[in-house]
Amino acid sequence: MSENITEKQKEVIEFILNKINEDGLTSGDKLDTEIAIAKTLGITRATVREATRILIEQEKIYRVKGSGIFVGSTGYSNHSGKFHALSPFDYQAQKSGHKGVRKVISASIIKVPSPAMAQELRIKTNDQVYKILRLMSFDDIPVSLEYIHFPVSLFSTLEFSQLEISKYSYIEKLTGKGVQRRAQNVRAFNVRDEDQIRLLNVAEGDALMELHEVVYLDDGTPFEVNVAIVNTNILHLRQIAERGE
Repeated sequence: MSENITEKQKEVIEFILNKINEDGLTSGDKLDTEIAIAKTLGITRATVREATRILIEQEKIYRVKGSGIFVGSTGYSNHSGKFHALSPFDYQAQKSGHKGVRKVISASIIKVPSPAMAQELRIKTNDQVYKILRLMSFDDIPVSLEYIHFPVSLFSTLEFSQLEISKYSYIEKLTGKGVQRRAQNVRAFNVRDEDQIRLLNVAEGDALMELHEVVYLDDGTPFEVNVAIVNTNILHLRQIAERGE
């Protein structure tokens, strides 16, 4: 740790890390509030805020505005020794006693929806993208609705049924390259869209989270913009994943 970290900040950091380890928490699990931590340790909230900032910089936790702090990236080593982050979707499904199910609702080729998305994908504003609507469920319980966009220039053809098995494994087979994912923006909102309400089986006005991310190949090429509408009452969010599905 940095020499600039105070003893009180170290105490907070150790408290949070011990909490994660002792309670067996994993990516996306919610932690105590900063106020609760300050009260438990008998120190100021400002000290707790500085300590959590350090842990956020180390990607051990992350903060969602209005929702609190959550456990950040965790991972395991596979037989080759390469590090992968555990997919929060599959892990949370298993943790809840369910199987993760992916279903393609629709797929089409359209003009890239916005100049901002064109910039994210490093394509022209009149280029085409595959637009795929995919529903993620725990068995028959819908938890997330994904609006997936792939540039047509990168993929001459796609077998959409493969996206119901493993999106990123399929992309790796197509490209011969590895996949990395970086979450960009998270926001809370009250759902009004009729399709989202119907497919996610929620009520109008329910609070959901929108996760907007740009996904890259391991050579730095962006190949996907994914906007996921998530029911965080069922599926926990994480901020950063090296690998997902």
